[in-house]
Amino acid sequence: MGKEARRDRRAEPMEVPVPSPSDEDLALAVQAGNTDSLGALVARWEQPLFRFAVRLLDRPEDARDVCQETFLRILRRSERFREGARFSTWMYQIALNLCRDQIRRRRRWKWISLEESPRSRESAEPLGGPAEGRADDPGRALELRERRRAVSEALGAIPREQREVLILKEYEGLKFREIAEILGCPESTVKSRMYYGLNALRSELGRRGLAAP
Repeated sequence: MGKEARRDRRAEPMEVPVPSPSDEDLALAVQAGNTDSLGALVARWEQPLFRFAVRLLDRPEDARDVCQETFLRILRRSERFREGARFSTWMYQIALNLCRDQIRRRRRWKWISLEESPRSRESAEPLGGPAEGRADDPGRALELRERRRAVSEALGAIPREQREVLILKEYEGLKFREIAEILGCPESTVKSRMYYGLNALRSELGRRGLAAP
């Protein structure tokens, strides 16, 4: 009986884990009319997209509006997503254009302090220094908070084209090739904006008595 039981167990088919669909597969499913796939994309990208928008706009509520409108456009214009394209590139493109529209409507640039939104504090702050902002020492926490505020203000003082590249590269972790696709410009232009943006950021921080991170 023992041998038969072992043979039966060996005969049982092994369960193979089903891989999660990629962002691109979900986008194509939305294109085919599957709205549940849009819900899956929202679940994956809502918070990262909010953090991106909140760094470019001066109010978290505006960033939330941008997020909602981005996903609505993904649904309404799903036929524009090309097979073989990268979904995140297309999504950032839509969100960036919406952020620019918000800024143009206000006719001024007002840089957001990263402390204004609880969710914005969840992300790492590579340009503002190490992410130990939750220091137990109140003095250290205040110091880090002030440094992040200074970095935000310094970023707000540099040209928009350079600021966008810095955010996409340093905060969003995108490659130069991906940023070039999002911005619709050559990769060499992206690298040039990154170079001049970092130099401008160092100068702005220096005026505030801070060393560049």
